[in-house]
Amino acid sequence: MVVTRARFSQTTDEVEAGAGASLPPAQGGTASHRTAGIVVVIAALAPLAWPGASLWMILAGGALALSAGLPLLVAGSPQAARRLVPLAVVLLALLAGWAAYARANGTGPVRDRSHDGGVIVTRAAADDLAHLRNPYTDDFTDDLPASWRLVEGSDGVNVANPVAHHYPYLPAAALVHSPFTVVADGLGLRWDPRILGWVALVGAMAAVARRPEPAWLRLGVIGGIGGPFSIVYLAWGTNDLFAASLGVLALCWADRRPRLAGAALAIALSTKLLLAVLVPPLALAVVLTGGWAALRRWWTLPAALVVTCLPYLAASPSDFLDDTVWFNLGRSKPLMPTSGLGLPAVGPGLFHGPLLGLVTVLGLVLAVVAPLLAVRRWPSVWTAGAAAGVALLCVLVPARTFQINYLVLVAALLPLAWFAGAAVRGSADETGEDGRPAVVAASVPPA
Repeated sequence: MVVTRARFSQTTDEVEAGAGASLPPAQGGTASHRTAGIVVVIAALAPLAWPGASLWMILAGGALALSAGLPLLVAGSPQAARRLVPLAVVLLALLAGWAAYARANGTGPVRDRSHDGGVIVTRAAADDLAHLRNPYTDDFTDDLPASWRLVEGSDGVNVANPVAHHYPYLPAAALVHSPFTVVADGLGLRWDPRILGWVALVGAMAAVARRPEPAWLRLGVIGGIGGPFSIVYLAWGTNDLFAASLGVLALCWADRRPRLAGAALAIALSTKLLLAVLVPPLALAVVLTGGWAALRRWWTLPAALVVTCLPYLAASPSDFLDDTVWFNLGRSKPLMPTSGLGLPAVGPGLFHGPLLGLVTVLGLVLAVVAPLLAVRRWPSVWTAGAAAGVALLCVLVPARTFQINYLVLVAALLPLAWFAGAAVRGSADETGEDGRPAVVAASVPPA
């Protein structure tokens, strides 16, 4: 199969006037697309009218309206879509920043103004790293506010917060905060990790806004990254948005800056190991679109992980593995309590024991196999990203520790299907020697 490279020198207007204009919704702006957009928006906002709607349903509806409904509504108006792209970036960035600031500086209880427990220990671990201490042997009980020392476990019973004795992330997740903690301490301030999460969000949305894909597609992806899930959980203080934004940035940089993309993905993986589902399909996409030479340009990904992890693994193997591996698998003591969503929370006695085990195994198999099959059929880094979003659902839905904030990752990755579809339709204009469509390589850096 002949592999061709996308014309990266094209401007956004040229793409939308040329290859991008061949995309069905942008071609004629038919009433059917506007109708579909209206239907999606109405259906997405329906949970607002239901008094019994849970938070995740409301947030999912808002995310769907922004990432699917709005793009369909403006698909037939390229000029309007182009004007909305920078406006969406600015508005979502301001809203996310305001929400985080308002929560951090509000007048409510300390628990409501503080970070999520995982982010609190990340800040403490960053201080450990800055002072050459090992965070995997540290005790974070004193770093946690009294309101965070107990968390809700099974059946509503409060249990000791397990992150008091575990740092469940890889070193790079804290290392990126270390310089800021040092500077903040020198100024007599306290570093707030939400700041770096917000910066990563703005960077990801700006990178998407500068992509050559048609504006209505970029609008959908921006709505997914900066939508309701991201705003709410950035304000809450979880680190999911930071990881999701870096993952999207890595895909945006895949075509021209693979080394930088690899480093960004290494930090994303260090911050949220769930993003490991992205690595196999992404590696396959890079090989299929650029060959093994293109994959070698991502050497910064394994290098960054090895360089940051090896010293702590060598210093205290049992502590490092207990925190980063067994804790995340629910095998360390104290056990991570069941919380949030997932099949175990559907109802008492419905999913447990062998049945839940079988569903979990099937979900893991689907999470590994389905993205690879999708990338093999439609090779692009965007297919890898969108498929990873589906894979996350396969992993999370049966999880015993599925928390709503994990859906930040899903909401950021699934809308990449817009870009994946554009890559597939764009590749249909070129044919390889075997008569099959050639791949437009979004992951091949220009010569």
